[in-house]
Amino acid sequence: MTWLILCDAAELAIECGLVLARLGADAETRVELDPLSAARARDWGSARVAFVVQTPPSPEALVELSAAWPADTPPPLLAICSPEQRAIAARDLATDLGIASVTEVSALGSMLSLIEGQPVEPWVASTRTLDSLMRARLGNCFTMGERGAPAIESAGSGLLSHRAGESLRIIGTPRDVREAVESLKAAALPARETMPTVQGVDIAEVLDAIFGPSRELSDPASKRALSHYDIPLPVEDLCTSPSRASAEAARIGFPVRVSLASPDLRVWDHPDLISDGITNGAGVRDVFRQLMAMARDRAPDSRLLGVTVSATEAVHALLGMRLSPLPHGHVLVEIGFADPHGQASEDRTFTLLPANEDHLERALSRLRGVSLILQGRARERRQTLETLADVLLRLGAFVHDCRDYVNAVTVNPLALLVGGDVEIREMSVEVGDAFSRGLEAPDGALSGRKTG
Repeated sequence: MTWLILCDAAELAIECGLVLARLGADAETRVELDPLSAARARDWGSARVAFVVQTPPSPEALVELSAAWPADTPPPLLAICSPEQRAIAARDLATDLGIASVTEVSALGSMLSLIEGQPVEPWVASTRTLDSLMRARLGNCFTMGERGAPAIESAGSGLLSHRAGESLRIIGTPRDVREAVESLKAAALPARETMPTVQGVDIAEVLDAIFGPSRELSDPASKRALSHYDIPLPVEDLCTSPSRASAEAARIGFPVRVSLASPDLRVWDHPDLISDGITNGAGVRDVFRQLMAMARDRAPDSRLLGVTVSATEAVHALLGMRLSPLPHGHVLVEIGFADPHGQASEDRTFTLLPANEDHLERALSRLRGVSLILQGRARERRQTLETLADVLLRLGAFVHDCRDYVNAVTVNPLALLVGGDVEIREMSVEVGDAFSRGLEAPDGALSGRKTG
């Protein structure tokens, strides 16, 4: 098997040559200014292609590469040698697109050696001959095969080898082998289907709800636009006076949560503009006045719509999400924690929609705080995954349907309630300039506006 390694730096090409020569891999390395674009534009014959880059590819570049790659050709491999946060995001997205991705040239060498020794399911092998320390370093990345399956053996000097029949190949250190195997396994999930359609949605009505110049919609306006997609919302009401807020709180039932409604002062940027657990009408009226006074003092020119009064529900996790359109029908989604500790730790991950429960579980497992999201027994975890997957697909369907007009949707927070339900508490739709450009068209019409 011949490998072609495309690198974006001469130093990486030299390192690749040294690593692959040590492992005995048959490979040629080349330096390209933009390796991913070069691979899309050329036919490399029977050679398998891998990329080694220090500049993290953009989500758009990864999606274009995946879409352009021939379906009957084994997918490429990728090593992104950068400690940046966006490099981690790029590796996650590449793996979700079926492109096994690692962090080091040495781990890429382990992937190549494993594939050469066993092209199909290289993670199926026995580790019985290894000592307990080596097995602990590998974790559970290898799956025990039937009698006569390949075996992972010690090659001395802290290296491992892969034995398949009479063939014996050095595959690298336990750390590199583990990263290689886990990435290959993760990239082998079934391909994603096309974005589903939410039945009963009148796109013309949705576009009327977001019609206007480039701007961010307020929370109430965003929820009105998304209401066509039947997203889970709390029991709430927008109130423009203290007496109205008090009356609505009594109707909803105490305790209640009161938060400022403004397209200019988002509660996720100003957490002190929200008050939870208010138990009486007088308290609601006082909080209304306090929030409005604080907002006017903080930003005198801000647009203040009033306050949102909503029911208080017990939660076990608060998530923040941002969705934006990508080419070829994909939607990029960033998932993180919306509580102060989660935000401070920058514990977040990226994935692509559409995603079923298995894809979503893999994405969530990359969060250090995943145990806060997927709690309880297997049935409860599965219920949470199903609920989150449904919400994300509805949000993704909106972004996909309105991709010509919507730049992004931010949800912060999405509350995971005790009992298994979820609710979107605050959100914002970022409208692009498509409507303005349409009005400026020669015919004075909204060019490209969807009506069905």
